[in-house]
Amino acid sequence: MGFCRSFMTKLLAIFIVFIAIAFLPGLPPELDFTPYTPSEPMDFTGPLAPNDKLNGAEKLFEGKIVNPEGLASANGSIYASSRGGDIVKVVGDKLVTIANIGHQCEGYWEEKKCGRSLGMAFDSKGYLYVVDAYYGIFKINVNTGKVGHLIKIDKPIAGKPVKIANSVVVGKDSTVYWTASSCDTTFDDAVIAMFGDASGRLFKFDPATKTNTLLLDKIHFANGLALSPNEDFLIVAETVRCRVIRYWLKGPKQGTSDVFVDGLPGIPDNIKVNTGGLFDITVPLQRTKSIPLASDLVAPYPLVRRFLARLFYLMEVPFAMIQENYPNFYSGLITHWIGSFDPLLPLFPKELLVVQVDHNGKVVSSLQSTDNKVNLISDVVVAGNYYYLGSPFNNYLGRVKKTKVKAE
Repeated sequence: MGFCRSFMTKLLAIFIVFIAIAFLPGLPPELDFTPYTPSEPMDFTGPLAPNDKLNGAEKLFEGKIVNPEGLASANGSIYASSRGGDIVKVVGDKLVTIANIGHQCEGYWEEKKCGRSLGMAFDSKGYLYVVDAYYGIFKINVNTGKVGHLIKIDKPIAGKPVKIANSVVVGKDSTVYWTASSCDTTFDDAVIAMFGDASGRLFKFDPATKTNTLLLDKIHFANGLALSPNEDFLIVAETVRCRVIRYWLKGPKQGTSDVFVDGLPGIPDNIKVNTGGLFDITVPLQRTKSIPLASDLVAPYPLVRRFLARLFYLMEVPFAMIQENYPNFYSGLITHWIGSFDPLLPLFPKELLVVQVDHNGKVVSSLQSTDNKVNLISDVVVAGNYYYLGSPFNNYLGRVKKTKVKAE
């Protein structure tokens, strides 16, 4: 009897805390929470049947590169970002720093000051474009190391602030297309952004007039993007919804959008066009019908999502206040840790998946591994006879010999 009373008392206390956090008016973060139904994931059959095409991956430069989330290739060379702002080039068995877009800070826990490099892409003239989540887009001459701050996000764009700049791609006419993952929370609170409604955006930047034009709004964490080989459309990863959106740039559907691929078996991150003309969509975190993502489970329940977003915020607030008034390593680290994906890392399955899609949005193949020597990848590029694999979590660059891959 005493056990039951104690259990019921604790259950009631939990319920009261839930109600208070979920319903207390004016409690940050100021997000909207609307129910939605997640798409059902594709089965791992047919083109998604398990395979070992990415088995035997090497770990290059282990401990010498930190969280190389974005990759790009040009003239057979690989370029990568490293936490702290270094943009590096792989030269033989060495990493050569060609530029740094970071800002002065005490350590990576001060990410808002340091900056965080995400997507990367080359234009047809050989300039490298790198997106910093907090500062915008930089244009780099990889031969001289000269850096230009092309797009700044310190002021609202198209009526809203850009809190997370994410990915970039450049057309043959030098038009720059880029994504903003959120207009509500910064990258160090990306977990909170996942619980709120969609606030991601797709922009077009005209380098001649230096103006941004909003192309698409309300994308649920807009992430990687790619241009079709004919540049008649763009595709954008909508990470939270596990799908890819298409935006038409030319033709009778110009200026409209539709769903390009739905029901992906995990969250899409960066997208690249491979040598066979297919879109390589990296999937760092997988899902199945029997093992859904946490975001899928809470999608129809706005009160639960509001509770979780506020709970993360309330856990972070006391340490953020200490850090603001008495800056120190420990409170800074904890503040950063709570809002980021870092505390969830041990819960992530160690898997490796690249979904390959044709220009009609049909899944035609996939790259997977069964040994999972490298996992949680966010980007894949080809140089020479190798696949190079980037990740926001790993402290190395993955590499797999391409000759063992039977088809792209």
